[in-house]
Amino acid sequence: MSTTKYTKHTKGRSYHVPHHPIRVLLARRGFVAACPLPYRKSLFSCISCVLWLLFCPSPGLASPSSALREYKAGKYDEALKEYERLLQKKSDDPRLHFNAGTAAYRNRQFDEAAKQFNATLASPDLKLQGLAYYNEGNSLYHLGEANPDPKKRTESWEKALQDYQSSVKLNPQDADAKFNYEFVKKRLEELKQQQQQNQQNKQDQDKNQDQQQQQQQGQNQQKQDQQKQQDQQQQQQQAQQDQKKDSAQQQQPDQQKKQEEQQQAAKKSEQQKQDEQQAQQQTGQPKDKSDEKEQEAAASQAAGQMTPEQAQQLLDTQKGEEQMLPIKPTGKPADRTRPIKDW
Repeated sequence: MSTTKYTKHTKGRSYHVPHHPIRVLLARRGFVAACPLPYRKSLFSCISCVLWLLFCPSPGLASPSSALREYKAGKYDEALKEYERLLQKKSDDPRLHFNAGTAAYRNRQFDEAAKQFNATLASPDLKLQGLAYYNEGNSLYHLGEANPDPKKRTESWEKALQDYQSSVKLNPQDADAKFNYEFVKKRLEELKQQQQQNQQNKQDQDKNQDQQQQQQQGQNQQKQDQQKQQDQQQQQQQAQQDQKKDSAQQQQPDQQKKQEEQQQAAKKSEQQKQDEQQAQQQTGQPKDKSDEKEQEAAASQAAGQMTPEQAQQLLDTQKGEEQMLPIKPTGKPADRTRPIKDW
């Protein structure tokens, strides 16, 4: 920042503002040290402050005059060190705290500047208190602007607004403090709106993620249900196949047993035939087939049934009986022309 002196015009008069009680105005394009305006202190107060800095006794090597020289030369770090050494000997001097805060502010050590301006508030001089509130508000604004944490930035800017209000209370005609108050208030509102928008976006994003997770879970559940249904169908099919297999295995012994019984019956029947044939061969007499037929016919009649074979055999037998000649009569032949006596 420039170290040249700035001029304030008031009612046609102009005077120079000393550098140690700086006054930074917040420009509309951001916080810029546009012009360190006077703090509406009388010319007499400004001259008294300068005289105090020049003629104050120097503790050790540090002196107000050497600190002022460093400040004018733009060596704000060295000036701050000088004021800090002076404060070690006279820590209860509000003016030293104010000048130390001024050097720290110019060196962009806003944390140290806010600390020194806050210590200046113990001054019984109300005008100096107003300046301390104003410059502490500026320092807190810069601290908040450099802080990436929105919560801490909000806290810093809210404290800056309180300092501007306090400055206006002490000096209601302070237009700079009013301007800075409105400026920071607008920035704070924008920050809160941005935080609300970010929070809303985060909520929407979380909601979308929840919906996607629910959809994914629904799809996974549907797949699990389908897989479960397929497994049940496969189990049912496997159970049916096993049941058929078991039934077939159970029926197979029954069929085998039945076949064995049939084979045994056939063998038995064959054995009986062989036995009968052997018996016939041994006796030398053939078996009377007519007897067999009669037995079969009798059996069929007893059962109330007759096979076609049996019926044909019965007809053949009757025809044979009709063709048989009558038995030859004995004695004389009877005269059939004679009338038959009926007595």
